[in-house]
Amino acid sequence: MQTLQQQIAALQVIVHQQHVCAKRQRLLNIALLSVLVAGGLIAAVRPVGDATFDTITCKGWRVVDAEGKERISAFTNPDGQASVSWLDKDGKMRINAATHANGQASVQWNDKDGKRRIDAGTLANGQASVQWNDKDGKRRIDAGTLANGQAS
Repeated sequence: MQTLQQQIAALQVIVHQQHVCAKRQRLLNIALLSVLVAGGLIAAVRPVGDATFDTITCKGWRVVDAEGKERISAFTNPDGQASVSWLDKDGKMRINAATHANGQASVQWNDKDGKRRIDAGTLANGQASVQWNDKDGKRRIDAGTLANGQAS
């Protein structure tokens, strides 16, 4: 008789433990479901389209078109250069504006074949120039000012 009572008591303990585990499992399932629903709601509420920010701080950024091709990029690098480039649909740089650590600043326009056609810039010493190149990239007109103010 003692053995039968011990077996019944052992079965009661097992049933109780299974009941406690089932409760824990249900709580974990509810918690997981809550997290998934909350994540879905956050993703659904997140604005798609235009956004407004006061300040964005970064070392560079890229703007891509609907096909994922880079069209505009802006970067800084450790040697002090900062540049913004505009690329055409084929990925060729068409316009580049840059500043350099040595004080130089420049803007260049390239044609559809990637050849530099117009280049304008300033140097740290006060000189400034504009050059126009032909379709082969050969310089045809060069105008500028010297550091002393004279034209060249």
